[in-house]
Amino acid sequence: MLPFFLFIKMHNDFVDMYKNYIAIIGAGISGLTLGIVLKKQNIPCIIFEKLTSISEYGAGISISRNGKKVLEELEVLNKLKIISGNPKSTHFICNNKEITSFEVDHLTTSRKALHKVLLDKYISLNGKINFNYELVNIDNKKKLLSFSNNQNLYVNHIAACDGIKSVCRDSLLKNNSKPIYSGYSVWRSIFNKEQHHIEFHLGPNFHVVTYPINDKKTSFVAAIKTKESTKESWRKKGSFSELQTEVLSNVLERYPSLQDANEIYKWGVYTRKNIDKLFLDNITFLGDAAHPIVPFMGQGGCLAIEDGYIFGSLVSKFKNDYKRSQLIYKDLRLDRVKDIHSKSLNQAKFNHLKNPILIFFRNFLMKYTNIIHNITKSVWGYNAKEEINKIRLP
Repeated sequence: MLPFFLFIKMHNDFVDMYKNYIAIIGAGISGLTLGIVLKKQNIPCIIFEKLTSISEYGAGISISRNGKKVLEELEVLNKLKIISGNPKSTHFICNNKEITSFEVDHLTTSRKALHKVLLDKYISLNGKINFNYELVNIDNKKKLLSFSNNQNLYVNHIAACDGIKSVCRDSLLKNNSKPIYSGYSVWRSIFNKEQHHIEFHLGPNFHVVTYPINDKKTSFVAAIKTKESTKESWRKKGSFSELQTEVLSNVLERYPSLQDANEIYKWGVYTRKNIDKLFLDNITFLGDAAHPIVPFMGQGGCLAIEDGYIFGSLVSKFKNDYKRSQLIYKDLRLDRVKDIHSKSLNQAKFNHLKNPILIFFRNFLMKYTNIIHNITKSVWGYNAKEEINKIRLP
């Protein structure tokens, strides 16, 4: 039997074993991106993930130029391209007639594939990750984390990357975390179909986007304007018969194998009160834990990638001066996030027009003007590395 003083010493050593580490809560897109950046700069960090593995849940993801630039910096872009879809054009369709098309340089893939290349890269850098660590309590003043497995750990800084239902955010920002139904629900599925481009269908009170996630499978996303709220959950299953009641048959008929898909999911899109708190003492929020936004410009994943890269780069640049890193992180991120959130809400209205006259003018503008380019220019053209390089040390 161990002497009591030795038992106490071992206990304290365990509690303090990560006292010099940045604790990343959640092995999602922002968490893994941050982990890679920190490991490349030899900054001690560890990821705590509540699940045992990463599940796909019918989720595709589109990564525009701004996100691809960061993935290139992380040295994972080429590996992701090999297992993803690489469409060269987007086609906008209304009433089964093409309005316009243009070239794109997006990478379309599944979240599972993106997670795999990020996780593999993090592990290759000898990154530490603890699965089955579900956070149940957080004391950001003491920098103390408590997990459901009865482990209590002190850390150097906390990076909250635990998603839209963030335990970190809900615990510390109760008044800002209550979800508000946005008026939209979204269907998602991945089904067997070879497709080499992006298709974007516009309809009254709905729009549908399909894109390849690899050379055999296609992602289906349908956004519906509806007063009937749906649970905010990626795991809530729906049915093809229910989907048929919300999307025009002439759209669904273009994708006959969708009805054979094993998994079709439907979730409600919710917003939070304000996107204004990106950090508190000793804790920084990233990705959906920082700024859950509506998905109608496909930028949720890209913003998470940008967040992880920028905060990690700032911590490195300012030699672990977290307070300064947090302040500049907020300056670089808050206006951009709010701008994309606003544009996403407007995009949904633009997509879901019902009035025939307004539809005619929308389609005319899309076909004969640069309206799409003008809307997306500042979003897709963002360069996170350039933003970091603009910052001068004192």
